[in-house]
Amino acid sequence: MRRGRQIRSFFVILGITVLVWMAMAMSEKREYNLSVKLRMTGVDLKRYAVLNADTVMTLQVESTGFNALILSLKKEPPTFLLDIRNEAVHHYSRRRGDVVDLYHTVALTDLSSLLSDQFSSAGVRVIGSAKDSLLLVLNERGHKVFRPDLSNLKINFSDGYGLYGEPLVSPFEITLYGSPEVLAAIERVGVKAEVLNDVRETATYRVAIDDSWKSLGDVYASAEMLTINIPVNRYVERNYVVPVTVATPDTSHHLRLYPDRVTLHVWVAQEDVASIAADSFVVTADYDDILSGKKNLEPFVSRFPRNVRIRNVEPKEIEYVIIK
Repeated sequence: MRRGRQIRSFFVILGITVLVWMAMAMSEKREYNLSVKLRMTGVDLKRYAVLNADTVMTLQVESTGFNALILSLKKEPPTFLLDIRNEAVHHYSRRRGDVVDLYHTVALTDLSSLLSDQFSSAGVRVIGSAKDSLLLVLNERGHKVFRPDLSNLKINFSDGYGLYGEPLVSPFEITLYGSPEVLAAIERVGVKAEVLNDVRETATYRVAIDDSWKSLGDVYASAEMLTINIPVNRYVERNYVVPVTVATPDTSHHLRLYPDRVTLHVWVAQEDVASIAADSFVVTADYDDILSGKKNLEPFVSRFPRNVRIRNVEPKEIEYVIIK
C-alpha cells in the first residue's frame, strides 16, 4: 500500500518536472523555417497572363516554440500580400520575338519592414529567407474594344410615361482580352436578355453582359456588368396646327397645297409643355414626289423638339395644284 503511494508520487513529480521543462523549452526563442504563401496584387489578370510567378517563400524566423506551434497548427500557411506597385518593386521588359514580357522583381531585403510588420503581431521576427528575390513575369493579352449592344434590353413604360433623353451607360466601352485569333471571331458584345416592366421614374439598373463568347476560348472582359441610367418623364398629349412647306427649285411656277396645314398629334414631356409651340415643328413634303407624277403628297415632320414623340400627322396625304 505504502509502496503504491510512493510510485504514484514519483510519477506525479516526474510529470510536473516534464511540464516545467517543456514550458521552459517552448518559451525559449529559436530559429525556425516558416513557409509563407505569396500573393501578388495590383495586377490586372484580365489584361495580363501570368507566365511565371513565385507563389511560396521560405522565411527564416525567430520565435518561441509556442508561437511556432500555433502557426503550424493553422489549416493554411500565412499569406503575404505584395502589391507590385510598391516602390520597392523593379520593372523591366524583355522582347521574345514579337512578344514583350513584363518582369517585376523585388529583393527580399527591401521588403524587410513589410514582413516585420505582418509577422510581429504573431510574435515572430523575420531574420532571413531562403531566396534573395521574388519574380513575376506577365504578358499582355490581345484586346478588342466594343460598344455594348443594348438591343436585348426591353423597357416597358407605364401608361403616360416614356424615355426622356438618352440612357447613360457605364462603362461606355467593354474591352475583351484574349488571343487575337479568338477575338477576331467576336463581332459584338451585348447584354443578357432582360425586360424592365412598369418603368415610371428615372432610375439606374444593373444589367449583366452576355458572356456567350467565353465558349470560344480563353477570353476575359473588362467588366461583367453595365449600369444604365434611364431618364423617364411623364408625357401628355398635345395637338399643333403646322403649315406644310415644299422646297421648289423651279421659280417659274407657284405651288398651292390643299390643305396647306396639318395637325400634329404628339406626346410632350410634361415639364416641357410650356416651351413647346407650333413653330417648334417643321412639316415638309418632297418635291421629287411631284416630279415623279404622284397625285398626292405625304407630309412628314422634318424638325421637332428632341423630347417630343410624334404620334401621327393628319391628314396623311395632301393634294396640290401647280400654277404657272
